[in-house]
Amino acid sequence: MKRWIRWLIVAAIGFILMAFSYYNYQYEAGDNPWKNAFMYIGRGDPNCEVEGLEYIKIPIRLLPLAGRAQNFTKLARNFGPNVEKSYRLCFQEKVVLYLDMEADFTSEMLEWGQLPASGADEVLAGYATSRKDEIPVDGHSLQVVGQLKKSVGLFVNSYLICEGAAAQELFDPDDKAVQNAYILRLPKGQLGDSEIREQLKKAFPKSQFTVYTPLIRTQPAAFFIYIVGMALLCFGGCLAMFTLYCTLADRIRNKWLRLPLAEIRKYKHLFVTMNLIYFGTVVLFMLVSYAVPELQRCFLTGVSSQITDGSGILGIAGEAYASKNILRAAVTTFAINFPFGSLLCITLPSIIIPGSGALVAGLRASLWGLIIAPGFSALLGPMVPHSVTLLLEGHAYVIAAFFGVLVLVYLFRKAEGPSVWIRYGKALLMNVRGNLLVIIVLAIAAIYEAAEVILMMLWAGR
Repeated sequence: MKRWIRWLIVAAIGFILMAFSYYNYQYEAGDNPWKNAFMYIGRGDPNCEVEGLEYIKIPIRLLPLAGRAQNFTKLARNFGPNVEKSYRLCFQEKVVLYLDMEADFTSEMLEWGQLPASGADEVLAGYATSRKDEIPVDGHSLQVVGQLKKSVGLFVNSYLICEGAAAQELFDPDDKAVQNAYILRLPKGQLGDSEIREQLKKAFPKSQFTVYTPLIRTQPAAFFIYIVGMALLCFGGCLAMFTLYCTLADRIRNKWLRLPLAEIRKYKHLFVTMNLIYFGTVVLFMLVSYAVPELQRCFLTGVSSQITDGSGILGIAGEAYASKNILRAAVTTFAINFPFGSLLCITLPSIIIPGSGALVAGLRASLWGLIIAPGFSALLGPMVPHSVTLLLEGHAYVIAAFFGVLVLVYLFRKAEGPSVWIRYGKALLMNVRGNLLVIIVLAIAAIYEAAEVILMMLWAGR
């Protein structure tokens, strides 16, 4: 019991570190007029008016995509043309013609400098723009006279310019680089309104417009503190559950649960090592994702597209969570994670080619690291509570992979039976019993994930 408590304390310290990384570096208290702002970018006008909502129409000029971001456009294209457009807009810097700048921007919103003067070749740079002095655009040299704070996230990679001679030449409607942007700032309570979402879909169809919600890079200190915390959470959490299994192996009388628990204790070094490799892979690819944000953005945009379009397994899960019904979301999550995530992807391959399911689990760990790394500040807050889901689901997949590897172990270990076929049959039966443990862990994970995600959606007004 003491050892179990010690590992729980290690996991708790990790969780506290993750929470600290968010609240100390990324959390912004107070009202922010640009917090819930987003824009639709495209050509033409909306198909219909959005009742009760106001938007600002402004022209923008899209600048050429930077070299490394350009290299990942082919990957984004594999997810679909809409994903590629969203990916491009995320990394393309923009020059924005904002006529009434003094009305919507104040000196408190500036990191440094001042607002650009009307009629001058001056611009106000976003928080993450590449140029802080001047920027050449189509034969014009625009002087950067100020920079917006990170809180004005909508223009994080944009340069704002007032009306003037340069603006008239740079925003020619016939120029292919010039498009219309429609800025909306919704109250928190309207973000998740299904009727408003439908109105927006009709007004700004995907065939003409692309929604643009920029992501701001997480500060290095916050990211690495989070990674250390997550490593401690996963390390302590896995060993706490392993200690619990060893204790229960002597106390549970039902052989369908007692025998797989006993096998985990018997092959404890293999089990613990597989957990460390799995979550170590997640952490490793989170570091890769942070080093190459363009790669993560490709996957994030592809995943988001499936959820919003209601396509594939992610679309089914998205609809369940959109219902705000925790029971429905939990059942849907379990119905996806166990039959597809565990049985078909890990257990079945391991039975056909002994132990091969571990490779599939490793691939999933790599994708987890690439997709859900808190490399963008918008992900850091939600990922703190979601890390528990990551721990539980990942641990369940490791259990399935462990019993899949035991098929290979049984085949070569004569102590498990007199013949290969008897040992193979024994391994199959042990996988059936082991999957009962997988079911229990995935059921707990599904309930927690459904409650956690839906509560966060309600808190965020979605």
